[in-house]
Amino acid sequence: MSLRIFIISTMYSGNLRLFYDKFQSHDKLSYKEHIDLLMEDTTEFAGSYYRTLRQIGIETNCVIANDNDLLNKWRSESGFKTNDRKKIFLEQIRQFDPDVLWIDNLSVTDVNFLQDIRKTVKSVKLILCFHCSPFGPRILERLPFIDFTVTCTPGLKIYLESIGYRSYFVYHGFDSSILTKTRYANQLVSEDIVFSGSLATGLGFHRERIQLIENILKAGLNISLYVNTEKQYRIKAKQILNLINRSFKTAGFEKFLDYFPILHYGDEKVKNYPELILQKKLDPVYGTEMYNLFANSKIVLNNHLGATGNYAGNMRLFEVTGVGSCLLTDNKINITDLFIPGNEIIVYDNINDCIEKVKWLLENDYKRKKIALDGQKRTLSDHTVEKRCWQIRSIIEEELEK
Repeated sequence: MSLRIFIISTMYSGNLRLFYDKFQSHDKLSYKEHIDLLMEDTTEFAGSYYRTLRQIGIETNCVIANDNDLLNKWRSESGFKTNDRKKIFLEQIRQFDPDVLWIDNLSVTDVNFLQDIRKTVKSVKLILCFHCSPFGPRILERLPFIDFTVTCTPGLKIYLESIGYRSYFVYHGFDSSILTKTRYANQLVSEDIVFSGSLATGLGFHRERIQLIENILKAGLNISLYVNTEKQYRIKAKQILNLINRSFKTAGFEKFLDYFPILHYGDEKVKNYPELILQKKLDPVYGTEMYNLFANSKIVLNNHLGATGNYAGNMRLFEVTGVGSCLLTDNKINITDLFIPGNEIIVYDNINDCIEKVKWLLENDYKRKKIALDGQKRTLSDHTVEKRCWQIRSIIEEELEK
């Protein structure tokens, strides 16, 4: 079956900064040359799937919704006058004439935009979104206007179906081309244990992760933190929302919370970051710098979002094992579907167990290296982006046949 897919995606601002620092003559490129270079160079989700979908025979186009340089360049070349980015996306989709609209980040759309797609781009037969994080009120309001969601863990699929939305789950995968991108990069100093990622406060996010890292630091272990933390004003806003939320419940007005969806961001009491974490944290790393960090660390710590529940499936599982580092991750009921614990990765059941596993791995260098090597073999065999793209293609073809 011939397929044309248009992807609306975003990239981490840190990754975009790396790209523009690396290619400072980008302003001399045409729009097509510019986006082709970005999608070829990036290690992000958008680039990996864009490249791989093309490799398996799907005509694919993409817009990076938070790259203003690219959007302005397209607008200038096409003579499109408006600055309204949703109208720009709509015109780009219309010109490409796709069968399928794939949205990686629903937050850059809205209900009116999704309705306009249906009305004005008659070639679009399916609208799907790929979403693997908590489903806040603003995301949930958009779901009735897409055909189905692809998510990355069984738990999120179960949640979506429990509230009446169609969903498939497809695990994340490792883009093996990253190994060639990082091979000749500057090698970083080897580290004992590393955590790289986000530490967001609030319900469904990283409360357990923050507690885990705080206790690892209290145990005196040498963990390096390359983390995104929230600005203080966001934490204060969540604390105020929690206060309002509790006031509504105390006054017996709990049912009115559903009329103000933003108040649900205050469902949980939010604390500031522990001082130990604030003292230890380093700037986050992206792209090849991140992969080099993992490859040159003895252990990489992983901990899933609260919203994933009892199921594993975040990208870190495959990024770490893919570059050949030893993964230490929280134990989940589906982890054996992905790896053999004790042989290909190490899992922990709680904070104390995690601390003991770190100590054991640092004391058993040969075993740690063997686990890392076997984990990499498993990922390069079973958990590649190419395998995931074939799986997604099958889902799309089945849906189109319906």
